[in-house]
Amino acid sequence: MSPDRTRSYTLDSWRAGSGNGSTNPCKRNAGWLPNGTYKIKQFYNNHNGGSRGVNGISWLLNDRKCHNGTPRTELFIHSEMLPNGRPGGSEPYRWDGNSDYKSNGCIKLRPSDIRELKSYRADFPKPTRLFVS
Repeated sequence: MSPDRTRSYTLDSWRAGSGNGSTNPCKRNAGWLPNGTYKIKQFYNNHNGGSRGVNGISWLLNDRKCHNGTPRTELFIHSEMLPNGRPGGSEPYRWDGNSDYKSNGCIKLRPSDIRELKSYRADFPKPTRLFVS
């Protein structure tokens, strides 16, 4: 086991989406997250990303270059909600179903799942890394 993973364990698992249909990790604002280890830079309980931005419960990940050197930036784990964490009345703040798993390359969870993930912060050490493979 690598040194970064010596104290890693799985608490739970959820369905998640990444990208808007492209599986190319080098496609900016569209593709899957590139494989690798990410630092969790910041947790936001009430993130306000503005109109059509990332809002509500979210985690900011570090920027990363994919295998061909293309930079990937503004990477989050998030859902669709208002900055206060409540559902909105219209897109992009209201979760309607499977099509809402699509993102601009972030990891996207259902609102109930992201709330469950957030609840682990009270009982466990705060995560510092995310492994994508």
